[in-house]
Amino acid sequence: MNPPQCVLVVDDDPAERRLLFAALQRAGFEVIEAADGEQGLQAMRDRLADLVLMDVGMPVMDGFAACAELRKLPGGDRIPVLMMTGLHDMESVARAFEAGASDFLTKPIQWALLPHRVRFMLRASAAINDILEAQAQIQHLAHYDALTGLPNRRLFIERLHQAIANAQRRGEQVALMFIDLDHFKRINDTLGHSAGDELLRTVGARLARSMRPLDSLGRVPGEAHPSGIARIGGDEFIVMLTQLHGPTDAASVARRLLASLAEPVIIQQTELFIGASIGVAMYPFDGADVDTLLKNADTAMYRAKAGGRGALQFYDHSMNARARERLVMEAALRRALEHSEFVLHYQPRVDFRSGRIAGAEALIRWQHPERGLVPPNEFISIAEEIGMITPIGEWAMAQACRQSAAWRAAGLNPGPVAVNLAASHLRHPGLVALVKCLLSENALPRASLEIEVTESMLMADPEFSITTARQLGELGVGLAIDDFGTGYSSLGMLKRLPIAALKIDPSFVRDLASDADHAAIVTAIIAMAHTLKLKVIAEGVETAVQRAFLAAQGCDEFQGYLFSRPIDAQALTGLLETQR
Repeated sequence: MNPPQCVLVVDDDPAERRLLFAALQRAGFEVIEAADGEQGLQAMRDRLADLVLMDVGMPVMDGFAACAELRKLPGGDRIPVLMMTGLHDMESVARAFEAGASDFLTKPIQWALLPHRVRFMLRASAAINDILEAQAQIQHLAHYDALTGLPNRRLFIERLHQAIANAQRRGEQVALMFIDLDHFKRINDTLGHSAGDELLRTVGARLARSMRPLDSLGRVPGEAHPSGIARIGGDEFIVMLTQLHGPTDAASVARRLLASLAEPVIIQQTELFIGASIGVAMYPFDGADVDTLLKNADTAMYRAKAGGRGALQFYDHSMNARARERLVMEAALRRALEHSEFVLHYQPRVDFRSGRIAGAEALIRWQHPERGLVPPNEFISIAEEIGMITPIGEWAMAQACRQSAAWRAAGLNPGPVAVNLAASHLRHPGLVALVKCLLSENALPRASLEIEVTESMLMADPEFSITTARQLGELGVGLAIDDFGTGYSSLGMLKRLPIAALKIDPSFVRDLASDADHAAIVTAIIAMAHTLKLKVIAEGVETAVQRAFLAAQGCDEFQGYLFSRPIDAQALTGLLETQR
């Protein structure tokens, strides 16, 4: 059974209190008594009653003052108060409602009706409180992020408007920081969305803990986090700092946030290192209104990310011009595939022993209608960000297979043609089926196609990489690990993968003659690869000294300007014909 509802009776007349007590107790209510307003308030501090019957005229503190003070108590605003008065003038009624009374009744009291009146008020109060709670929940959902509990974009922008208005009146500065987590998508893809959600909650809490009172971030009463932090979607957070002396104050806070986010976090018993990139725009220098500040902070954040991630970047006005160039580049890139503007160039791989062409690496170029030939370092990262990298990679594989088939049909032997894939393409579920289809359509023999990936791509999801590599190996397609020596693959991983070759990164080859450490690294890579029965290809060979050193260490193949720059298919056809 539910406990009886509690009614507090506040009346200085003992006889009146006894009558009220008896009438309410017979009706099944628990009754508490108080002889004046002060005693009534103390009783409510000790325990909130479900309803208060309050006499108006009392010594020490009258009912009007006591009702007004009761409304200030925690939870007191939701308690129904029934004022009792022998006064019949409208002024007293108005004063009762102004003091916060829910209703009033006049003396003498009709005792038979009193319990019904109390029950009606309790039911009405419960219904109103339910409505208020629902409204509060709706308000919370409209203004707070359900995952992290932080303010959302809508509430944050409202507060940013207020902060800018205050700063304008006082002649102060405001800093706006866009924070984007580095490599968050990789965590979602490898550990799942539940892990991603847990990480976002951890990041939100860590950002909140990293803010200090001296950072001039106010707190809204009852709010768990500083009001100047919000999650605005995905893995993006935003921070507002007010009452600043200058950009150095903002930089100090931003560096503390970066340091906090760089610390490892344990998610699903896995230690993760996330890090973030932060872009900062300052009011009034980088924008006098909310929209401009948001846009410029976002632009600065993308510039920080492009600079190597884990970085802080303040906005400068030259970024807008670069941002416009970026938009033009994105639009042109989306049209490029449809308009057949991509071409493949090929850099021959040369066998050390025979001196003959033993294969080629297919390298994509963009034949821009206005800019001419655009190298991949200027558009590949953009293609990844706008979701174009998979269709571009599929086109490159298809074109390389068609060209390889054409060479073979002409009686030429190009060896395996290698195509570089991005990480997202390597994880694409249709990759193996596409490769199988291309080999069949072009009647290509086994081992005529290689796929080049970096160490970091393989280690992002080792089990998936092994599965995909083995499926490709069954088709005769091997993996070549590009830029080897700059990543963090393990010997165990190398043994489990059907790898065709390791490609030594050009940075090690470049300084072979002058850097003993690089020479030792190259020697060790070659020895290790041969122990694992893997072919070794040196990239970036430009001098006879480099070639001689690599040959002496038993390197299998090389590619670089010493033999040939990347050339178009027709030029490579000429080299293959000469070789034949």
